[in-house]
Amino acid sequence: MGESFNSVFLTSFLDQKRTLRELLSESRERADFYVFLALATFISTLGLLINSLEAIIGGMLIAPILFPILSLSMGIVTASPLALKRSLRILSRSIVVVLLVSTIIAICVGEGELVETIIDKTQPNIFLFLIALMSGFAVSYSWVKQGLSSALPGIAQAVSLVPPLATVGIGIAFWNFEVIAGALMLFLVNCLATIIGSLTIFSLFGFSRLQREEEEKIVEEVLENKIHAKAVAEANLELEQHNKN
Repeated sequence: MGESFNSVFLTSFLDQKRTLRELLSESRERADFYVFLALATFISTLGLLINSLEAIIGGMLIAPILFPILSLSMGIVTASPLALKRSLRILSRSIVVVLLVSTIIAICVGEGELVETIIDKTQPNIFLFLIALMSGFAVSYSWVKQGLSSALPGIAQAVSLVPPLATVGIGIAFWNFEVIAGALMLFLVNCLATIIGSLTIFSLFGFSRLQREEEEKIVEEVLENKIHAKAVAEANLELEQHNKN
């Protein structure tokens, strides 16, 4: 029984490095990350306003906010201050983007009073916590086990992160403090449960030994961003000089 359990959480060092590298790549700050996040928020917000479950699920499927949360869990497991700082920065900016987009959409298209279904969706409970916890287990396990990556879209539907944040934006637009407080609490509960679930799986797979590899990859990412920014600045300068001539 013990050997069988250990084999479930057994992976090679090379596979661990691959998982870490892909996770950092997916959670990397770039333009398309925020584009997809804004689109997901747009879809989810409209879905909430018109009470369309299909639209809400569609927004959840394309929202990339799950990746910085998984990256945060990995940073906790590896005890890397650099990784934690990176993940918290990306997550905080993602939250701001979702709140801004959802608030603007709700102000532009919202009419009358909040529908009852939106208020009902702001009530956190133990069952939602358990769903997010099990989803954290499942999404991190499938991420490590490359052959199970096809399950990620289905799991993403269960990790309710963007809809509660979008509901906070709707609450701000309607200036409804009950909705704001309830939806914010729901997001924090789901976020915490997902982090607990994923860091448990990452710990069982032994990722705690990858601090050096993780920080080397982050430093490499920072250098690449600086080189890219410098190249863009030089190209813009050349374009300005060309236009002047």
